[in-house]
Amino acid sequence: MSVPSPGAPGAERLAARRADIEAKQDLVAGVLAEMECEAVILLMPAHVSWFTAGLSARGLIADSERPGIFTNGRQRWLLCSNVDTQRLFDEELDQLGFQLKEWTWSGGRSELLYNITVGHTIAADRPFPSVPMANDRLRPLLRVLSAYEQEQYRELGHAVAHAVEATARTVQLGDTEEEIAGQLGHRLLHRGTEPAALSVIADARGEKFRRAGFTSAPVARTCTIQATGQRDGLFATAARTVSFGPPPDEFRSAFGLAVKLAAVYRSYTAPGATVAPVADATGIVLADTPFEFDVRLSQPGYGAGRFAAEELRRAGHDEPLSAGQAVVWQPRVGPAASVDTVLVTATGHEPVTPPTDWPFKRVTVRGAAHDIPDMLVRPTSGEA
Repeated sequence: MSVPSPGAPGAERLAARRADIEAKQDLVAGVLAEMECEAVILLMPAHVSWFTAGLSARGLIADSERPGIFTNGRQRWLLCSNVDTQRLFDEELDQLGFQLKEWTWSGGRSELLYNITVGHTIAADRPFPSVPMANDRLRPLLRVLSAYEQEQYRELGHAVAHAVEATARTVQLGDTEEEIAGQLGHRLLHRGTEPAALSVIADARGEKFRRAGFTSAPVARTCTIQATGQRDGLFATAARTVSFGPPPDEFRSAFGLAVKLAAVYRSYTAPGATVAPVADATGIVLADTPFEFDVRLSQPGYGAGRFAAEELRRAGHDEPLSAGQAVVWQPRVGPAASVDTVLVTATGHEPVTPPTDWPFKRVTVRGAAHDIPDMLVRPTSGEA
């Protein structure tokens, strides 16, 4: 499929999106044949956004009112409340080949689901009596971003990295974590990206809390700013660190190790790789340092793309990475962190949130060079 560039005309992008949806419908047809089912109902938001290549539900909405998809592998229908029909077709699905099965808000979704399933062999991604679940067969399909989605994902990654870097360049000494989070959220929204998770860590608070969020604590010396942005059903994450004046020695040491680990993690990013060697390498890099036990305190990374964070192991077993899969690597050492999103490629990886107007360190690991975002050292108010 020909994939349009980010600046392509609307008609070209619309054609590419429709082709992407047709390809996914063909994949579902294969799943239905394997399950010997006539059709499938998709209600999980990740499944709906995957099949539609980006549908987003808007506004205050209960889980039982969320739009869904019904497809027999040859045709496709949007399942939705009459409250949402107009916007979903005007802004989300126009000219993409969807028909409509609608319920009234007063009647609810259950009656519609009963009517389209009774007397038929239907699969679903939510538990219903006597209805087979399709989730395990869909999961491998969701992990891999299509060529069309990868172009969307690169745009999203650039927007997230830009928002984080711009915020880090303009925060002021003494700003609170809450104030900085507000600036970050504003920058994301200004670029059409919804904040899914924000974290602002002043000074050494990250050493105690690995999932720190943001508080009223003011920035006295260093600040780590992290954002997960959402757009078109996709999620990307990036973090940057700023120091007002030279950072404390412990913070500098911890950040240097986090940067080294970020390069090590990327060196292991390839189809078929698992998180196990990444965890082992963390222990080796941190051995004989003040942070040698930090490997136990947080996951090295998560699956991303369709989800903000998805564990890279299932039922205690590591799952191999696939080409086209997105991964967030997040080495956290003491108070410091280095967090970015990459795409697994056929030959390795591609950074999705690379530094743009930001210092970086080129770290060579296992014969390959990796450009990892460095700490931005800004002058204090009393410095020239």
